[in-house]
Amino acid sequence: MREQAIERQLKKTIQAAGGLCWKLTCPGIAGVPDRICLMNGRVVFVEVKAPGALPRPLQLRRMHQLQPQGFTCLVLDNPDGIQEVLDALQAA
Repeated sequence: MREQAIERQLKKTIQAAGGLCWKLTCPGIAGVPDRICLMNGRVVFVEVKAPGALPRPLQLRRMHQLQPQGFTCLVLDNPDGIQEVLDALQAA
């Protein structure tokens, strides 16, 4: 399965659950996660990768900048991981 297909499935699933799943672009800042998912007052940043692919060092650094600010950052390289994103968005 290609990265684009995983990203499409993520967007479809989050929207079906009542959330938002926006493509994230940040001019002037490279390495930001691909998607920002919002639901129930929660925010989850998602870096989408092809199956088995790993984030680049810069992408890891951006996620490590977000996490101390209280944000959840997940790497998604398999459609099975979409449930983890949903769980993070629905956490109490």
